[in-house]
Amino acid sequence: MNNLKDALKILLDTSYFPFLVSSLYLRLTPESRVDQKYMKVFKNMVKAQKANIEKRNLSKEVFDSVIEDFQKMEAFISDPENLKYCGGIALFSCSSKRIFVPIKLPYVYRDRLMISVNPLIREIAAIDEELGRIGVVLLDRKHIRFFLMDFENIWEVSDFLEPLATRSHKFHSGGSSLKGAQGTFKYSMPSRTSAPNMVQHSMGEYRFHMRIQEEKHRIFKITNDALMEAWKESKFDKLVIGSLREDIRDIENHLHTYLLERLVGYVKLNPSEAKEQEIREKVLDLLWQKDREQEESLINQLELLEGQGLAVSGVSKVLEQLQMGNVKTLLVADSFEKPGFYCPESHVPTLKPECPIEGEVAYPVEDIVDEIIEFALDERASVEIIIREDLQKRLDGVGAFLRWRI
Repeated sequence: MNNLKDALKILLDTSYFPFLVSSLYLRLTPESRVDQKYMKVFKNMVKAQKANIEKRNLSKEVFDSVIEDFQKMEAFISDPENLKYCGGIALFSCSSKRIFVPIKLPYVYRDRLMISVNPLIREIAAIDEELGRIGVVLLDRKHIRFFLMDFENIWEVSDFLEPLATRSHKFHSGGSSLKGAQGTFKYSMPSRTSAPNMVQHSMGEYRFHMRIQEEKHRIFKITNDALMEAWKESKFDKLVIGSLREDIRDIENHLHTYLLERLVGYVKLNPSEAKEQEIREKVLDLLWQKDREQEESLINQLELLEGQGLAVSGVSKVLEQLQMGNVKTLLVADSFEKPGFYCPESHVPTLKPECPIEGEVAYPVEDIVDEIIEFALDERASVEIIIREDLQKRLDGVGAFLRWRI
């Protein structure tokens, strides 16, 4: 499978005329993977698209090419090996041009299958921009690891042990220095007047607990220093902290303001055992959960701003504002579907078979919502999908935050 840059180059450097390109976005959450539910979703979308293209008076060569696209897509997603380590998949196919490009995604907005004159890649660009670069720090009592993660990959930047954080047994400390305290650690350590890991014997429980607190604050401070240096070098957009420590949230008292502003949340991971793919999956699960937590706030904001003329609800009103370029954020109920029409030359979805260009003929589409999402992405609007069923009932199918008051 090609990397993102090579995949997009293949798609954008190809001329498809007079044929059409099939673009598939398929959600691969843990729920959709149970009993391969995504296969049923895909087959239902194919059935609907076949009915649509039969109404478009396509030539036999173009029609057969699209049908072959569907067959190739089904064969690809039927193999679970092709769907590992991703929260969604995008497939682009034009069989007559021998183009078939799969792209693994951290997530997709919504299950969509569309036929167009060009590959519909705007969602990929939007997800890449939304995800940005994520810093992931894992720590326990003495071990700190730092990773950077983006749209495609996750890679380890540093891994080190804090050699001063060690206790040999309760109430009494001693023994040799911690073994294995080496690696890529490059941050300066505070100087000490006495040898590390040497505490007078028989100092009692009070001294033991004070040492625990000292170690905690020291490892948190070192983590902050390491993160600040990493942020200066890589300018990550989000921060995720992983640990099994029960007191891990106390680290916020040590984090610089820049880091706190980027902190998304916490995941449970053991820094000594965590593998890169496991870390990536945990981080993506956290981001997905954070999106779900924000859904109620988005609906409340929509209802508030609608009364102020800064938001609209309903397909017709949203389409009107999209055509004016006035949509800042599009909200879509995940289960909402509505038939409509699409103007292939002006690329405008509409509820009626009327197009802005004289002589342009609109063709029917099974679900106009897919085209509305694409239209919004083309207008550089962000897209938010409402998953919670109780909140979907408060949304009239689709809604939008506006750029200026109406």
